[in-house]
Amino acid sequence: MSQYADNEDFAALIEEDLIVNQRRTVRYIRKDIAASVRRVHGFARIGLVWFGREIPAELIDISSRGCLIVSAEKLAVGATVFVRLRFDTGKGFEIKGSVIRKTEDREYGIKFVEYNDELGDCMLQTQRELLIK
Repeated sequence: MSQYADNEDFAALIEEDLIVNQRRTVRYIRKDIAASVRRVHGFARIGLVWFGREIPAELIDISSRGCLIVSAEKLAVGATVFVRLRFDTGKGFEIKGSVIRKTEDREYGIKFVEYNDELGDCMLQTQRELLIK
């Protein structure tokens, strides 16, 4: 038995070290991309779908598989959304995604439904600073 077995601080440190990072892509911090989201409403199974109004958001980071945003309005985990991204160059994208996590600080992790090659190319071409999270 370890001499640290009774030390709660050490046990907490060990537990933190055992957390596995399951991310498969690099996340980039981009201040040159404006973001907003639109909720998808309706009954997709029968083809009745409509979109909610545009909700302003702050882009925290982005990867080829998803993004992290902050929104003043609540989004439900599991909700289908469209993320609208507008680069300083004027180039824009609207990407379908799913809210996969949220925090108490209204940060929302959104997983893109599919990879967008054009978005990836645009991110590489417009990258001015290399800020990785």
